[in-house]
Amino acid sequence: MRTPQVIKDFIYLAVRRLFIGIAKILFRFEAHGSAYIPATGAAIIASNHASYLDPPLIGMGVPRPIYYFAKAELFRSLFRPVLRFVNAVPVNRDQLDRKTLKTILDILRSGNVIVIFPEGTRSDSGELQPAKPGIGMIAYHAQVPVIPAYIKGSYDILPKHATVPRFKKCTVRFGPPVNVEKFFHMPKTKDLYLRISGEIMRAIEQLRD
Repeated sequence: MRTPQVIKDFIYLAVRRLFIGIAKILFRFEAHGSAYIPATGAAIIASNHASYLDPPLIGMGVPRPIYYFAKAELFRSLFRPVLRFVNAVPVNRDQLDRKTLKTILDILRSGNVIVIFPEGTRSDSGELQPAKPGIGMIAYHAQVPVIPAYIKGSYDILPKHATVPRFKKCTVRFGPPVNVEKFFHMPKTKDLYLRISGEIMRAIEQLRD
């Protein structure tokens, strides 16, 4: 029997509060610009990606339940029940297939918020990487607000290949919606998706300072 979504959301928000308390003590966690995230209705949060900690850090900055991506192979592991419970969506990070795109669009059309990392994978250096076309494709078809976010400090806490976190300061900053509407009248092509992705990535970069 599946757990009703209302119960999942209640537990999600309760756990979120607990995590915020812990993160404030261990990492002096702060979130700024959360008011840019719609209180209701669909939205995409597009963030840089430098650590495994990024999804929960974004979640702590968003005052409503959100959906995440997770590598499809993780759903064949012991993590599957946990991933399902925290609204994770299985995805093949090598390509955005039609089934995954449909799942994402269905989530957004149901009025939910989903987090997407335009770079596709964690940065080896902590620096921003070029965006993949996937975020552009999703933004084009979904036509919902795209909220940029920049996570500062997660790489210092738990960089790629590290196993033990360090107690460094971490901040999440959200910005105003990216103007992607100007692309919606254009024919859909991979080049257009890349242009949209680049526009989103520039908005993320502007939050870095």
